[in-house]
This record gives sequence, C-alpha cells and structure tokens, in this order.
Amino acid sequence: MAPEIRRIVAVEVHRRRTGRCPVLVHSLGTGESFGIEPLSEGFRDLASGHVVRPAPEGIHLDGAGPVDIRLVGDVAFEGYDHGAAEAFSGHAGGGASVTLFDSRRIGFFQYAVSNHERDGAFESYR
Repeated sequence: MAPEIRRIVAVEVHRRRTGRCPVLVHSLGTGESFGIEPLSEGFRDLASGHVVRPAPEGIHLDGAGPVDIRLVGDVAFEGYDHGAAEAFSGHAGGGASVTLFDSRRIGFFQYAVSNHERDGAFESYR
C-alpha cells in the first residue's frame, strides 16, 4: 500500500469514527505533516492531490482504485486496497491517533490527526 493511500485511510477512518474531517495528519514514523482540505463530499489530500469521496463500502479516489473500509467494534477497522491488492487492519477509537497494520500485522504505521484549523493550514502543507 502506497504511503499516501495509508495516510488517506487514516484520515477517512478518523472521519468515520468522529464525524469530523481532520485538517492535518502527522506521520509518527517519518515525522512528516500533511494538510487535508475538507470538501462538501469528502476531502482532498493536499500532498498527493487525491480527492477522496466516501462510499458505504469505503472510499473512491480520483486517479486511483477504490479502497474498502469496514469499522469493527468500537476501535478496530479492516479493509482492502484494490489498487495495491493488499488487505490491512488497524485501530482508531476517535481520539488523536490512528494505527494501520499490513496484511500480516507485522508492519505498522501510526498517524496523529488534528481537527483544529489554524491560519494558513492548507497553504503550509501543500
């Protein structure tokens, strides 16, 4: 799964758990921060330019394959990236972090998310 798709999944899972779209996501593994632009029908990942549109079964990305996402219980989620032909799972309870695991649950990726806007947030992370 490509890093930008993992980041987008983290944003979407957080959005589904909290009902709010984050405006900033920070990769705890690389130390990079990325801006997210909420849209009336989804959001735009500013670094990749992908426009993400929620669907009942997951998300559709302009220029990439669909990604299935299913919330499981209060914290867990699972899904499948059709573009990479890869399953994933993770944890997101609606707090400030999301953890994704690869299909074998060996590799993991952690993200901190923020719903707080600040002046110039979108421009700073393009």
